[in-house]
Amino acid sequence: MFKQFLITFLFLSLTSIAHAADTKEIWITPDASNYSRLATGLAGSNITIISSDEIAKSTGKDITEILKSYSGIQVRSLYSGIDGINSTIDMRGFGEAAKSNFLMLLNGRRLNDLDMGSVNFSNTPLSSIDRIEIVRGNSAGTIYGSGAVGGAINIVTKDSSEVSDIINLSYGSFDSINVDFTASINLDKNTSMMVTGKTKETDTYRESGDYDRDDILFRLNHKNTNLKSYLDISSSSKNQLLSGPRVIGGAYNYHLCNLLSSSRTANHIGGSYDRNANTCNATQRDDYANEDNISIAGGLNLIQTETRNILIDISAKSKDQKAFYAANGNNSSSNPNNGDSYVETTLDNSQFSLVLDESLFIDNNSMIIKFGADLSDTDYDSNRYNVEGGAVGQVFDASQESQALFFQASLNLLEQDAVMSLGIRKENTDFYGADTLDTNVTGFGYGTDHETLSTSTSNTAFNIGFEKILDSNTKIFTKYAESFRTPNIDERIKATTTGSFALNDQTSDEIEIGLRYEDALFYFSGSIYSMDTESEIQFDQDKNTNLDPISREGVNIDFNYRASDMVRLSGSYNYVDAEFTSGSLSMGTGTYLYDGVRYYNGAETYGYLSTTAINYLGSDSTANQSFDLTGNKVPLVAPVNYKFGAEIDLDARITALIDLQYVDERYVSNDQENIETKIPDYYVVNTKVISSNGPLSFSAGIKNVFNEKYYDFAVSSTFHDDDHFGTQSVYPLAERNAFINLGYAF
Repeated sequence: MFKQFLITFLFLSLTSIAHAADTKEIWITPDASNYSRLATGLAGSNITIISSDEIAKSTGKDITEILKSYSGIQVRSLYSGIDGINSTIDMRGFGEAAKSNFLMLLNGRRLNDLDMGSVNFSNTPLSSIDRIEIVRGNSAGTIYGSGAVGGAINIVTKDSSEVSDIINLSYGSFDSINVDFTASINLDKNTSMMVTGKTKETDTYRESGDYDRDDILFRLNHKNTNLKSYLDISSSSKNQLLSGPRVIGGAYNYHLCNLLSSSRTANHIGGSYDRNANTCNATQRDDYANEDNISIAGGLNLIQTETRNILIDISAKSKDQKAFYAANGNNSSSNPNNGDSYVETTLDNSQFSLVLDESLFIDNNSMIIKFGADLSDTDYDSNRYNVEGGAVGQVFDASQESQALFFQASLNLLEQDAVMSLGIRKENTDFYGADTLDTNVTGFGYGTDHETLSTSTSNTAFNIGFEKILDSNTKIFTKYAESFRTPNIDERIKATTTGSFALNDQTSDEIEIGLRYEDALFYFSGSIYSMDTESEIQFDQDKNTNLDPISREGVNIDFNYRASDMVRLSGSYNYVDAEFTSGSLSMGTGTYLYDGVRYYNGAETYGYLSTTAINYLGSDSTANQSFDLTGNKVPLVAPVNYKFGAEIDLDARITALIDLQYVDERYVSNDQENIETKIPDYYVVNTKVISSNGPLSFSAGIKNVFNEKYYDFAVSSTFHDDDHFGTQSVYPLAERNAFINLGYAF
């Protein structure tokens, strides 16, 4: 009913445009010339622009911390989420699969990789960012293709000639040290150069969670009357120890050494089998994940006439990853366990984009048209070992190529004080995946050998949108959009237990309506939306699969209010209801006893004879039953989260900031049945003072002022006997911590 109402409203809006205002203007704000191709033409979409002034107040925050202050964005952080690394941005409530259902872009160039690795944007200093564009929902899929289902976020950087020479020094809790700098020079009146760098070290909140990172970026810009060009060369290196989870709940007694209740900062000792709580001092090897990135990107903006531009963008990047994961039985570096895992992965990607940008007039109505073509080529090679220096046990070799054409137009209807947009994209994708398995290598005797897969798919994205001026302060907007995404390699590797890379492409459609109001003191933007996905790729107990369909409905609200010359208030509210509308899970086909414990055959959820199945899933004690997922909530999606912030000018140079964030409770990962204990809701309050005096700037802050003990990610046990029911691995986040920052602009 809700979706039918939205579709009816969109239809009426597009077919009965009435004159309602005296003001005639071409309005796509901010000024159309400053829009990147992500935002231009997407009239009717719920778009937020975070300005450089707002970003400048974000000292002590990384990009993910800035983003989660706005509606429609939830952030989950593993391993303390330093620099936003290992943080998952969830737009529109996709839970476990959120990382693959939104796009992160840098100057319109995709940062998401073919794997599910972290997006690397840490070598983009906040001082070099001109704005951040948030497009919620399916709309950006027309321009950027696969993955822009929940939305897209584009970081737009400044020209080299526009940045200030600055150095920042920061120190904070957990021996966190950060140094970053930006230096620029004008080589001549048309050419400028910039170099930025950052180094960071921290012990993090968790022991055995040490993190260090080095980044360097070189940028060259050139511009004249008919040409703008850039060249970016960047390199980054990250080393991180992965502190293990803490365990809560359940009756099984081999988790005594890593309980959440015993210590949030205890060393990582995995799932140690030591059942004596007094001897929990055995040393297990630290897990780690190291990564090196290098990229080069260049672009041209050829200004042919006052109304026609040709944009060309080309990039290449390489990512090398090395990671080690210790098994439960590992207790020293010299005594590897059969279950240990060491992985070396190389991922190379190249992208090419060509866009014709044309402005013209039709009966005195201005129109912006974009024709574009995108090419992308990715190679993925991953060698799996039992331990560093050992024999290769398994090799995954994959590649993916995509070719796309798109069209996006925006028409300003001056007589109706309205603007309409229309876009369509056609994208073809070729995937190849192969697997070589040696079961004679230690640790790979029970590995899964995947069949080679070579497949081609074709998908279409579409959007139509409309915005209408009601008066000088008020606009309404509405859009309908369809989008898609292809599976990533990590999802394909874990696609089934029978050795297949095959997964279907995911599609979605969405309708949204909203209202914007703005005057000298108050800004408000609010929308409601409904989205359905087909063949949605979701993690199903021990494998990824396509579930059909999943529905989402929600509300996004953002506001700002200038209460006085000294006080400014801001806030956001997000509601999302994400639920399965079909699907089932098996309760099992048989049982066997081992060491006095009853186990269940196959990959079922909970055995049909278990107390859990009988009490929570409605088992009638007969085999081959299934549990219906219809109506269940998607795990890891918080129905409600909101933020409230205040800025207070203490004098002309000093500003105090305070913000409060609330995140609702939600089901843990791996709990499609919705029967496990939820992740608790929490409030976090942060405070900060910023000051500037000529070239010198200072800021200091306290995060989590009230010392909230919380976590935003947890996963239920994959063992489904009664003893493991309620057992969850959680990743606690930092309690109260502080930082101080000094900056100097030359």
